[in-house]
Amino acid sequence: MPIGKPKQPKAPKAPKEKKPKKPKKERPPKGKKPKKGQELPVEETEVPEGEEQPKKKLPLIVLLIPVVVIAAAAAIIFFVVIPKFTGEKDPEPSVSVEPDPPILPSELPVGDNTVPGMVLGSDEYQAKAVLAKTITYTYTDLADAGKVAETYMGQLNSAEDHFFLVDEEFVRVKEEPDFTTAEGMILLARNLPKPEPEVTPTPEPTATPEGEEGSAAPEETAPEESSAPSEAPEESAEPVEEAPDLVLTVRITWSPGECVVTADEEEGRVTSPPPSTQRPGQSIGIWDAQERLENMDPAQLGLAGTSMGDYDVIPMDGTQMVDGKPCICMYVYSNHNLPQSNEYMGSYLMSLDGEHLYRLDPNSNQVTELEYSPQ
Repeated sequence: MPIGKPKQPKAPKAPKEKKPKKPKKERPPKGKKPKKGQELPVEETEVPEGEEQPKKKLPLIVLLIPVVVIAAAAAIIFFVVIPKFTGEKDPEPSVSVEPDPPILPSELPVGDNTVPGMVLGSDEYQAKAVLAKTITYTYTDLADAGKVAETYMGQLNSAEDHFFLVDEEFVRVKEEPDFTTAEGMILLARNLPKPEPEVTPTPEPTATPEGEEGSAAPEETAPEESSAPSEAPEESAEPVEEAPDLVLTVRITWSPGECVVTADEEEGRVTSPPPSTQRPGQSIGIWDAQERLENMDPAQLGLAGTSMGDYDVIPMDGTQMVDGKPCICMYVYSNHNLPQSNEYMGSYLMSLDGEHLYRLDPNSNQVTELEYSPQ
């Protein structure tokens, strides 16, 4: 049996009120990072009922896209489209090209043999090979080479296009060499005529048909001439290159049993030596008279040109009397023309005292004294 008082059951405890838990802060979901060039996603926020939803703000880059497109289109129109219509072309890029080496003869023929030609690089691209006009003949097995040279000189002096005995500067010399020596050399030359300049023909005015002359309306009148003087046409600024003076030379060299003749064309002019001084009362010779005439101005002799180098003066042997004075007669020919066509220009007579000069008219055969002051 149980001892003591029985236990009474305890009253049930009132349940404890649970405190409300604080709401957890919700973290925004982690989005993936955008790749380069992609825009960030825009978060949508809930708007309470009854309130207007605020407008979304566009990013700045979106606003700039139309501006960039418009600027690009304007640039294409200005720099591409417009130049095509106006005819402007882009300048071609300059490309530096190395010049080619000059084309020169690979071999030089010498008789039956050949000599290797000259080879040049591109730095001498303007070089040219000009074949010389020199011609050389060797006359062998001669009995008297000096006499042969003297005979040939006389033939050249008396030719229609006669040569003159000159020095290395193409100045005429009087004294002939001694042809009796075993060896020697002489040089003869004559001036070559210059080519005449080309004349451009002037176009003839076109004739107006007869039917069109009266077709103009009667009311139309010729325009009044301007009182201002018409301007003269401008002359061409480009200078015209004058052809150089050329001489034809013949060099004769002789040695025992042999005579070498070399003909060539060189730049220069056959001239006369300065006139020699003359003492009062001393008479002049035919060569002195020739020198004086050749050193005069052509206008003093009634000839055209500026230099007597365009003429050949040929003195004649003997004398002729003019006004009681013995004179030396000289013929003047023009060499400023085509070969084999020397033109007779007139005859001149100079007194032996060198004080008077006369011109003989070839048509009337009349003698006229010219104004002349001896040097």
